[in-house]
Amino acid sequence: MTVSPTVLEVDRLRVEAETAAADLVLVDGADLRVGRGEIVGVVGESGCGKSTLVRTLIGMLESNVEVADGEVRLGGETVVAPGRDASAKVRGSRVGTVFQDAARSLDPLFKIRYQLREVLARHRPDLTGAQAAAKMAAVLGRMGIAEVERVLDSHPHQLSGGLRQRVAIALAVVTDPELVLADECTTALDVTTQAEVVSLFRDLVRDTGVGLVFVTHDLLLASDLCDTIAVMYGGQIVEAGPTARVLEAPRHPFTAGLLASVPSWSTEGPLVGIPGSTPRVTTEFRGCRFADRCGRASAACADDVGWTGGRGDGVRCVHPLQGDPLLAGPIDKEGH
Repeated sequence: MTVSPTVLEVDRLRVEAETAAADLVLVDGADLRVGRGEIVGVVGESGCGKSTLVRTLIGMLESNVEVADGEVRLGGETVVAPGRDASAKVRGSRVGTVFQDAARSLDPLFKIRYQLREVLARHRPDLTGAQAAAKMAAVLGRMGIAEVERVLDSHPHQLSGGLRQRVAIALAVVTDPELVLADECTTALDVTTQAEVVSLFRDLVRDTGVGLVFVTHDLLLASDLCDTIAVMYGGQIVEAGPTARVLEAPRHPFTAGLLASVPSWSTEGPLVGIPGSTPRVTTEFRGCRFADRCGRASAACADDVGWTGGRGDGVRCVHPLQGDPLLAGPIDKEGH
């Protein structure tokens, strides 16, 4: 088996926020690896820390938020660590980002041609005018856009939502980055357009070898696109591994709960949800973040829970499942 060169390495990343009420932990002990030509999915409920993780990788944290521990490396070079933020050197050139709302990536005042040209002028000054024009046409063509000239001469409001998102992706990849971060970028799209965007990402990774971090709350989309999946809860990655293993044999009760809550045409009866809500994690918080919502919780869960298994294929749980969501029920007094 050929091992792809590592593009992104996230080690023990901890991100904290200072607020008037308390100091919060937004991301805690996160480890992530992305190789060239690899698609890594980051999934979880709203508020679990997915978007904070992405914003940390590109140095777009709020003024009251800081990296307290760990580091982020791109191609072996440390770009984010406590007291260090060199993300401006790689953002837009070596790392492209696609946000949930294309409006965050597109300026409503300027035509698409101008916006693509500005990105190339900033990050690829080596290109001549003719080369930049060819590059813009080529990247829009790769996005499956047939009327390239019409789109280039349009303002964002003149394009459909699907086209705007394709242009936003084009802005992220026109500089030929090593890594693309896609943060919930299919959420506002209809199902058909979602499928088209997923197919577009799959082809892009296959054809260019770019590494892709695909952040979503949609397990079905993640299962269709991603090679590996990292499940986040309460700011922590609680389970990670190859997509087929995580979805077919989950080890963390939260992962099993997410899978059980996915609607199915073949299942009769009411929808199943996970009772409770994501905890507000302060710096004083101890123990398993999922314990209050978990039917398997015991006294042992009051202590901080470590990682079990190899890096990239493990679980953060005192009472992990044995690969069967049906075993997610209560344990006995002895912890079995």
